[in-house]
Amino acid sequence: MVRVMACWGALMALFMGELAIATTGFGPGICAVAVLMGLVIVFGFMRITLAPPLAAIFALGSLFWLAILLSLGSLDSFTRTNFSVGDTLSSRTQNAVTARDRAP
Repeated sequence: MVRVMACWGALMALFMGELAIATTGFGPGICAVAVLMGLVIVFGFMRITLAPPLAAIFALGSLFWLAILLSLGSLDSFTRTNFSVGDTLSSRTQNAVTARDRAP
């Protein structure tokens, strides 16, 4: 129980540090603290060094796929384009009036 409380205390201290860094707007510092938080979870809570080799392989594989999914998710906002759509294209009433005006 002492180990769990020590890990929780370390996570809370890192969280407070991350909030302090976030107020300054230093992006790389926030990423560094997030990596440290992940290491506390992996080595403190999961105790990956005491786990069987197969568990370590699965943990590394899951981190690999998590990195891929997060990078693909962040690429969506960078590659998305916004096209403005006017009222003439999105409104059904406008299209109905246009079709009625063309009727013979």
